[in-house]
Amino acid sequence: MYLRKVLLLVSVFIFSWPLSGISQNDSKREAIYLEGLGSGIIYSFNYDWRFKDQANGLGAKVGLGYTAIDGVRVTTIPFAANYLLGKRKGFLELGLGATVVLLAQTNASAASSDPRFSGSGLIFNGIVGFRRVSSSGFLWRAGFTPFFTGDPAELFVPQISIGYAF
Repeated sequence: MYLRKVLLLVSVFIFSWPLSGISQNDSKREAIYLEGLGSGIIYSFNYDWRFKDQANGLGAKVGLGYTAIDGVRVTTIPFAANYLLGKRKGFLELGLGATVVLLAQTNASAASSDPRFSGSGLIFNGIVGFRRVSSSGFLWRAGFTPFFTGDPAELFVPQISIGYAF
């Protein structure tokens, strides 16, 4: 039930955002992709769009990730503003965002009774990477997600994505 509420909330947000339809200049300004690691912590499904009718420039992304590990449900909702520098197919991607992290225990075992594994939080992060979009729409991304936390071990997390741009 908990996951259904989160999925419904994210779906309403994504589908209520004004979409542009097909561009006249064939610029692929919207994308959907699966991101491994990165701002979704473990993985996330993301929707990305440009604010203007062009493939580069200022845009945003929002996503959803979910996993259950050792009696703890982890739901992540990454969102960010990003800027694509480049022309045609290859882009430098720079951005700033945050990830909402929702933790919940799935059982009352001793391993998961730690109070650190319940609740919610917000983790701020950046995006530094490369994005390649083929003329067919195939998209891949690779880069680093710097998390702005007090733990030096979490400073830079790699990210890799595959998806489709339209």
